[in-house]
Amino acid sequence: MKAIIVDELTNRMSVGEWEDPKVGTNELLIDIKATAINRADVLQKYGKYPVPPGVTPIMGLEMSGIVEEVGSSVRGWNKGDRVCALLPGGGYAEKVTIPADMAIKIPDDFSFEEAAAIPEVFLTAYLNLFELGQLEKNQTVLIHAGASGVGTAAIQLAREAGATIIMV
Repeated sequence: MKAIIVDELTNRMSVGEWEDPKVGTNELLIDIKATAINRADVLQKYGKYPVPPGVTPIMGLEMSGIVEEVGSSVRGWNKGDRVCALLPGGGYAEKVTIPADMAIKIPDDFSFEEAAAIPEVFLTAYLNLFELGQLEKNQTVLIHAGASGVGTAAIQLAREAGATIIMV
């Protein structure tokens, strides 16, 4: 398969060949249709966000695509399902395997490009606003880095929740 490979000496990225991933018993093999670029990807390219042990060196922390193969122990997913996911790596390739419980069904009215932008920024924003921050309607929230990916996602989520937003 084709993948974007980073040369460790020069930090240059290029398209190269990589071995196709093999699906495990609790995994899905995804034919990637879109990926996203976020700050963690940029930091990883420059060696400032190390790849976790045992994870592919192919960059890419989020993607969307179509289930190509379902692991033997996986239930609830079928070949042809449209999914997006947050990844430990591998999103800058034609295919990737993911734990089935990390897959998110893509709504029918979302494009692959829209879906690929959801996992990192919207899940991070949601976690911080609602799970950790307990944001509710009519509360005021301060959003730092309002022009960043997570910041713009937080603004949208807070607005939909009926909060007053202050951003810097």
